[in-house]
Amino acid sequence: MRKTDAFRRAAALLAALSITVSLAAPAFAGTYYIDNGDITITKKDDGSQEIKQNGTIIENDDRGEIVITTSNADKTTLESDLEGPAAEDSGFGPVVEDNYQPAQPEDAEEPEDADQSEDDAQQKSTEESKDADQPENTDRQESAQQVAPAAAPAAPTSVNPKDNGFWGNTITVINKAATALKLTLKDVKIDVSDTGKNTGNPWNSDEGKAALSVQGNGNVEIELDGKNELKSGFGRAGLEKNTSEGTLTLKDDNKDGSLKATGGDYGAGIGGGYKGNGKNITITGGTVTVTGGFNGAGIGGGEGGSGQNITIKGGTVNATGKDGGAGIGGGSEYGNGEDITITGGTVTASGIAGAGIGGGEGGNGKNITINRGTVTAAGDYGAGIGGGAYGGGEDITITGGTVNASGWAGAGIGGGINCSGSNVTVSGAAQVTATVGKIDGINGVGATIGNGGSVTEDGDLVDGEEIQADIRDLTTGYIHHIIYNPDGSIKREWWEPERPQPKPENPQPNPEDPNAPAEESNEVDLGTPLLHVETLEGSLLPFDARQQGSTLRVTTDTLAARLHGTRQALEALREQGVEQIQFVTTLKTTTLSVEDLLAEGGSWFALEHDGLGSRRLSAAQAESLKCRMR
Repeated sequence: MRKTDAFRRAAALLAALSITVSLAAPAFAGTYYIDNGDITITKKDDGSQEIKQNGTIIENDDRGEIVITTSNADKTTLESDLEGPAAEDSGFGPVVEDNYQPAQPEDAEEPEDADQSEDDAQQKSTEESKDADQPENTDRQESAQQVAPAAAPAAPTSVNPKDNGFWGNTITVINKAATALKLTLKDVKIDVSDTGKNTGNPWNSDEGKAALSVQGNGNVEIELDGKNELKSGFGRAGLEKNTSEGTLTLKDDNKDGSLKATGGDYGAGIGGGYKGNGKNITITGGTVTVTGGFNGAGIGGGEGGSGQNITIKGGTVNATGKDGGAGIGGGSEYGNGEDITITGGTVTASGIAGAGIGGGEGGNGKNITINRGTVTAAGDYGAGIGGGAYGGGEDITITGGTVNASGWAGAGIGGGINCSGSNVTVSGAAQVTATVGKIDGINGVGATIGNGGSVTEDGDLVDGEEIQADIRDLTTGYIHHIIYNPDGSIKREWWEPERPQPKPENPQPNPEDPNAPAEESNEVDLGTPLLHVETLEGSLLPFDARQQGSTLRVTTDTLAARLHGTRQALEALREQGVEQIQFVTTLKTTTLSVEDLLAEGGSWFALEHDGLGSRRLSAAQAESLKCRMR
């Protein structure tokens, strides 16, 4: 029995020791700590992965997914795990002796044989002491020696600590293999922004360090766990990728990750350093906030570099270019933004002299496609989507999603100042708002879709020419054009498709809004019965309605309104070939299926818009409104 107790004590001691050691060494194979120094990961042709820290190989055949974190983050996670239910089931509770007796109060009455028991115990102890010298008990000594713990290794010394949890160490990832190198960043904060020396000219300045550099011809996938932040030195991108031919993918499979990446001067937030291109970059998830250094793009090229083959499929992306760099695309000094695709997520991109999405200053933006997602792109002398200042924008296609593109002297969609826009297509259910204006008289105003503004040699301001976007395949979507005055008031506003005149035999055009009818109907005859639009309080509102193929588009120029009708109206619409109703107010568009509404079985239906919000009422709620059809 005593041997069993000894083993239990030893097991408990070893468990505690293993926890202590884990804080000084990787928690499991493939976990490495940035606070212990620079890390270089090289995936070889055969798939093996060599890990170096501070130039010393610490692993030469790691074949799993690699995790980089900090000792503090890993310790916090471990302590959390030990406090959870797993700790209760470990089996390493307090060791209890077989003859354990609970402590007695001081005034407790001693048992009558207490003295005898004490004498017996003393005699027994003396006998055991004598037995300890006998040969038959050597196994007990050997057992004790076997469980004696070795001293825990000293924890590696932290290298280059900085304020606020940052470290002055770097990560270099090199993939030479045909398969992807998979890396997880977990609460990694690197700041080497103080490295390098700026002499005022980037070509003879000292290059700084990149916080994280991706190299080689293979693909690299980075999972974002927790909060990660990268700040690079002079001439380097925050997360640099300007020599790698493979694809860099940022993802957040665990739905808890973020990354902030800031480039040094002349470098992008993610992509190229000075004179470096940023290409083959994909973001599928996470919250990614990127800021270029001076003349660098948010995502794409550093100064003089282009941004190519950039794809955003999901997540929340905020990209800011600086002083000539695009938000997403090319860097300043003629950096182009090409083959940029957005298929999901929420994307906000802005440039200064560079486009929001497209070319940097002097660079063109082309082959830009938006299929889904919510996209806000803003330029000033560059286009919202298209060319940077003095750069053209062409082959821009929007097939879906909600897109807000704004320029200043650059077009909303198209060319930057002094340059043209061409081949713009809007189709499907895309909801596009293109705005320009609010300038101070230095240049002409850009077109909402078309050319950038300009100024003649004589100082005359020339506004950018509007071009007609290809909307032949636009179904339930729209384009909303707005040109602002310098004081922020609206100078001109119109929609595509054009809002119909309810009385074409007596049109009354408004020169400030050439496509909006002066007189609007408050009901539409769809055969029998009538369908109408009203305020949320029940007063009738003017609206336009027209059928486009199988879609009935009902539009009213107000923030809050209710679309209201009867089952008979839905049946009449179905007879006319209408399959869906699109309700459009100033800030919101909602599409309803006629069959779905009929399937509810009620005698009334209603849909409400209130600003950006919408609410579909049940059949009973719609009937309870008891609005009067006229």
